[in-house]
Amino acid sequence: METKDYNSHIYKPLMAGLFAGYIATVLNLVYDVFFREETAFPLHELINVSTIIFATLFALPLAGVVFAAIDRLFPKGDRIYIVLSALFTALCIYGTLQVHRSADPVVTTQFQHLLLGMVIISGVFATIAVPWLVKHQDIYM
Repeated sequence: METKDYNSHIYKPLMAGLFAGYIATVLNLVYDVFFREETAFPLHELINVSTIIFATLFALPLAGVVFAAIDRLFPKGDRIYIVLSALFTALCIYGTLQVHRSADPVVTTQFQHLLLGMVIISGVFATIAVPWLVKHQDIYM
């Protein structure tokens, strides 16, 4: 039996980001369904199943690549990545709260809450799950 050895420094973080992306995508989709059923949110042009899947599965492997780069460049790279990722998530949360999607304030608030939930889910997975999964790759490999 042939065993493959993936020693590339970017492989494990990229796979960790992809695995975290799968889980975050499912949670984002579940959140989207529950949110829309509870609020009867009328706007679905911007946040729909396709954009949720594409955005989450693009962002989290990218977070894995960023983790690999920071971990490679700095001695305590994992800690630096966690701090930077948490700051970036906080900035995204702030930006989400500044969005004005509609002239109707109720629709704007609903849109902000929908987007805020997805930003928080993705941010938590990028900040916590990616570094954890890099160190525990036996879960997905």
